[in-house]
Amino acid sequence: MDPAPRTIEAVLLPLDARSGFRLRPWNEDWATTLVDAWQDPEVAKWNPVPPDPSLELAGSWIRGTAEQNEASVGVDVVMVEISSGLVAGEIGLQVDPSQGIAEVGFWLSAGFRGQGSAKVLLALAVDLAKELELAGLVALVDPANEAAIGLLEAVGWPELPTKTQRRAFAQRTG
Repeated sequence: MDPAPRTIEAVLLPLDARSGFRLRPWNEDWATTLVDAWQDPEVAKWNPVPPDPSLELAGSWIRGTAEQNEASVGVDVVMVEISSGLVAGEIGLQVDPSQGIAEVGFWLSAGFRGQGSAKVLLALAVDLAKELELAGLVALVDPANEAAIGLLEAVGWPELPTKTQRRAFAQRTG
């Protein structure tokens, strides 16, 4: 008999805080932050966002992440600054259980850009993948997204060959 899947809270609990940040499950109290992110031109440029963001849609999306997290088909969590409680960014993992890897997507709130927070976000993504017992993470990046490419190169994620127009970077976690 398989053990019951862990809750997202149980998955995040053993992860250490890094540089003043922790990972937390999405909470409907952060719906306004999500709407702001969807309306942020830098986030919208590189991530799929709804055409008409609203608090109602954000609340629905957040409730959906809880269901997705519990079903273990994907994980969407926020990086929260411990001192302020503000959402600094988001990590999304689309898990491929047959491969033991996940595609990682991420964004950083405008107020946290240019301060090294993105490196912390990626380090926490790796910690999360290890806790989920994934063998690795893959980031597929639009070749015009120089900031993400520079970040992935700076933290030492090797680039992989790809047959798509996007660039692929990977990090082993297992």
